[in-house]
Amino acid sequence: MNRDRDEDEELDEDTDEEEAEEDEELEEDELETGRHLGGFAAGLATGALLGAAVALLFAPASGHVTRRRLRRKLEHARELAGDGLDDLRKRAKREIRRRMDAVEKSVKG
Repeated sequence: MNRDRDEDEELDEDTDEEEAEEDEELEEDELETGRHLGGFAAGLATGALLGAAVALLFAPASGHVTRRRLRRKLEHARELAGDGLDDLRKRAKREIRRRMDAVEKSVKG
């Protein structure tokens, strides 16, 4: 009987280790996704600034009109970026809450 119990405990330990490894892999994948999103956002911002500079150089309108248009477009881009950051914050909070709940369940269970 003790031998069966020992084998069961070894299987439980193996399962726990596999789950821990899977959790680590998921965390690494999520971090990689976050890095890609950050790189994408930086590229998007750089592209917007370069586009604005080119637009100023080749704009057919007067300087005053072009600056006003550019100001409006930059304000709009700033609003979009703020909305994107808000969405990321909400997703991060949900994910933290989900992981905290999972940890609490594993501690209790």
